[in-house]
Amino acid sequence: MYITTEEDLIALCERLKQSTVLALDTEFVREKTYYHRLGLIQVASDGVCAVIDPIQIRNLDPFLDLIRNPKTTKVFHAARQDLEILYRLSGDVVRPVFDTQIAASVVGWGQQISFLKIVHKVTGKKIHKSETYTDWCRRPLSENQIEYALDDVRYLFPVYEKLIKVLRKLSREEWLADEFKFLEDPESFEPPGPKKLFMRIKNVRSLAPRNLAVMCELTAWRQQEAQTRDCLAKHIIRDESLLEIARKAPRDEQGLDHIRGFHRKEAARSSKEILAAIQRGLKMPEDQIPRLPELDVYRSPPGVEELLAAYVQVRAAELKVEPTVLADRKKIHDFVKCYDQNKSSIEEHFLYRGWRKEGIGTLLHSVLKGERCLTISEEGQLQVLPMDSDNSKSSS
Repeated sequence: MYITTEEDLIALCERLKQSTVLALDTEFVREKTYYHRLGLIQVASDGVCAVIDPIQIRNLDPFLDLIRNPKTTKVFHAARQDLEILYRLSGDVVRPVFDTQIAASVVGWGQQISFLKIVHKVTGKKIHKSETYTDWCRRPLSENQIEYALDDVRYLFPVYEKLIKVLRKLSREEWLADEFKFLEDPESFEPPGPKKLFMRIKNVRSLAPRNLAVMCELTAWRQQEAQTRDCLAKHIIRDESLLEIARKAPRDEQGLDHIRGFHRKEAARSSKEILAAIQRGLKMPEDQIPRLPELDVYRSPPGVEELLAAYVQVRAAELKVEPTVLADRKKIHDFVKCYDQNKSSIEEHFLYRGWRKEGIGTLLHSVLKGERCLTISEEGQLQVLPMDSDNSKSSS
């Protein structure tokens, strides 16, 4: 079903408004624009499978009202960008959410499994990704393109239903409550504050404090300009050129002309605004000059993080999940640092939240306290034992 009129959209949403579960996806383009250019919205439920054309239908309120219903579970695969688009359209987060990619990771189907692979695993069908690089904002769309888009929600339902069964069998439904919090938090979709954008620039730490203030103003100006023009920030001025402008802080247009990579067309358009931003940075009060976060220079004792990583491997094998689902090397490093520098705060750490506390956090904590050891069984398998266990004495 291809929905191209507001009347048909109203009728579709009327059919779907009693649904308790909606499968959703979007198709978009964002190679050259600041904002996603939405090309299609796909939705399925209760035997209904439809593609909504947001280019031909300007008023999407009936659909937005549908997804605002807190009693309807909205199912996505790899939901982050879809939710960002819908957040901007509706002005609010979509909730409750179920992400099949995340759910697949906690039942042991692999970390960041693709939609193609998860559909094949559940249904045995091989869906084709022949339209991956389609310009979804160009019209008309072919029948093949529409069918391709429909497949993304048509097969999402059986994947969702299978995952629910597996989650219940493993008693891991509660695991997902913590995993989905990020997707239902409005702050996850808010752009970074304009005065913090400079921290994303490579080699920004090479700048002196006053030049850092200039960089702060320049990146804030560039981001606002990118939003106004609906283009990528790097298409206005590349990071390398912006860094050089901040370093040299030219006072006039002649000085800007000597900046490598600052094109004449942009200079003619934006020189006054750029020079004004430079001046704001140079005149910024000392107590307002931005500070970069301190570099993580912590070094754990040799072998400690490697040892904990081995424990994560063992525990992941027990739970039949990927080790990175429990704790990647960055979180292991942070856990050791937290324990070493402030033992009393360990229970506030990420690995002590929700299901991860029982899943891995308490185990790693007991290892750091010297209460557990890693041994090799007679069968040659790694195993975790209490330090006073008789088994540990007989293992090699």
